Amino acid sequence: MLTIFGLKVSYETLLFFSLFLGSEAVGLSKLKDNSLVQVFRSAVNALKPFRTEDDRIQKIKDSIKG
Repeated sequence: MLTIFGLKVSYETLLFFSLFLGSEAVGLSKLKDNSLVQVFRSAVNALKPFRTEDDRIQKIKDSIKG
């Protein structure tokens, strides 16, 4: 518990409130165009050519079919 101006507030409440304010700030600003989700998606898309699991699964399926 943290006491601010005589009010007792839990750390979880402060964390939630700060995350809420952060999300509102991102939603109202130009940061929404460069959001963390878009950065993550672009990183995943950049790494796709290096993934070989789908090719391996397709080879196994083809060998099972005959």
